Parts: sequence; structure tokens; C-alpha cells
Amino acid sequence: MKPKIVLIGVGRFGSNHLRNLVALHDRGKIDLISVVDANKKILQTVKEKYSISTSINYKQFLSEANSFDIVTPAFTHFNLVKQLLNNSKNVFVEKPLSLNFKNADELVKLAKKRKKILQVGHIFRYNPAVNNLKKLLKKEKKFPFYINGRFLANTTPKTDLGAIFNFVHHFDILDNLLKTLPHKIFTIQNLIDKKIKKEINVDIFLQYPKNINSFLSLGWIPVGKYRTLELFFKNKQIICDLQNQEIKIIYDKRPSRKIKQKFQEPLLLELEDFVNCVNTNQTPVSDGTIGARIVKIAEAATRSMNLSKPISLR
Repeated sequence: MKPKIVLIGVGRFGSNHLRNLVALHDRGKIDLISVVDANKKILQTVKEKYSISTSINYKQFLSEANSFDIVTPAFTHFNLVKQLLNNSKNVFVEKPLSLNFKNADELVKLAKKRKKILQVGHIFRYNPAVNNLKKLLKKEKKFPFYINGRFLANTTPKTDLGAIFNFVHHFDILDNLLKTLPHKIFTIQNLIDKKIKKEINVDIFLQYPKNINSFLSLGWIPVGKYRTLELFFKNKQIICDLQNQEIKIIYDKRPSRKIKQKFQEPLLLELEDFVNCVNTNQTPVSDGTIGARIVKIAEAATRSMNLSKPISLR
């Protein structure tokens, strides 16, 4: 039986969800029941482009759909996910799962109680370059002593989220690679928007077990776009281009080499995972437990920034 899905939110990133959901619908993998958004102009555009049902109220589909894809502002996630789980619906929600760990943990427990799929949009769990990097680390059986990451965008800063919660990707990538929470986090705020009282750009130091240190630069910048991860070992360096899905290994005493695979769209892969998990009741690659853990890290990073001191997660 094909999942009957409703998309809630068709903004900047929601339009990418819609494009992929339409593709899955056309392939016969799902029934895309409707698209919901508060903006009627957006809905009119959707209707004209895709000839699909639209609405401003998701509740009218509670009896028809069994799954919902949420791509709305982060402050709406907790209440929306909770309402849908309480109505026994499977939920895919974009990151972050919520804006604090207490609420995130509540959603994880509710999904378990209702025996429903809760998947969080940590898209880099589905990035081929990250998965190749994970295989490399497993094969090497060695961890880097230092990791440097940059996720910097020249888009217009959001007004509902600061840089930390908006750019949680590297928290998730490190969690995926290292399989542990950092011991300590220290955040330095580089730039703040005083009108909305949100951080625009931050540097974050994370100290992990096994003497692994990481330094992340996250946020909005006036020019440029950076999606990189660099891992430093005793005798080599691994550079991961997250956007182009390429890996370069630079050795101390031999020629460097590149690892490049066929490009795959991570968003499509994670939506396919959601569909498969709804059909089979398996656990998604990026489930609610992972989503809650990333919220815990982001919350600690925010607290460190506000207090101007390191925060321990032990």
C-alpha cells in the first residue's frame, strides 16, 4: 500500500520537497494527497504548475493521509509534530526537530508510544560523500585529531532562527562520524542582528572523546558559499566537499588522490527512506532519536554563546 502523504510548507526549501514528492508520486511510490501552506499565492502557483490539490488547513486531510512532510518554520515543529503523532500519523519533519531538547525528547517518546515513524531532515546522513568518508574512517580504524568544518551561506538570514539552530548540519555529520556527543562546547558570536536578537555568524569549538577537537564556522556571510569538512591525521589530510560530493586525500609522502562518485540528490534519498520506512515500519537512517541528540548539541552551543563560557555535556 502506497503512503498517502501531505506536504505542509512550500517555502524556499519546501519547494524542493514538493519537486521530489511529485517525482515519487509520478513513479507510483506514493500518493501525494495535497500541499498545505498559509500563503494562498504560493498555493495558486503550486496548483498551476503541478495540478495538485492545495489547502491552507492540514487538518482536513487527517482522515485521508497516513503521513505528513513538515517543512515549516522551526518554531512550529513541536506543536505540529505532536498533533500529528497524536493523530497516529507518520511524520517527516525538517531539522531541527524542535528548539529545545525537552520537547524533542517528548516527541521521540510519543512516536514510540504511537508506534509511528518520526524522521528528521538531517540531509547529510544521505550525502554520498559523507557516507564514503564514514567508510574510510571505519577502514582506517583511526580517528583524526582535528576536524575543521565550514557551513557558510550568502543567502538572506532567517528571522526565526539564529545561525546555530539553522546550520546544525556539521553537528549531525560529526555525530554520524564519531558516534558520540562532544564533552565540551564553546561558542563565540561573531555577528548579531540586533533587531531580531539572533546570531548571524558563529565559531564553535567542540571537544570530543579520544582527544578529537573540532572547530566549526557557521552562519551567513556577504559573499561566498562554503560546505566543507577537513579531517587532519598524523600523516594525511582528508578534505570533503559536501556540496559537490567529492573527497580529496592529501598524504604526507605520496601523491594525493580524489574520490568522486555519481552525484545523488540527498533530499530524494531521505524521502525515499521515509517512504520505505512507512511501508516496512523500519527505523529511518535519521530518526527522532538522532534529531533530539542534535537539538541537545545546538542547545548547549547556544547556552555557551549566551553565557560566554564553555558548556560541558558530560
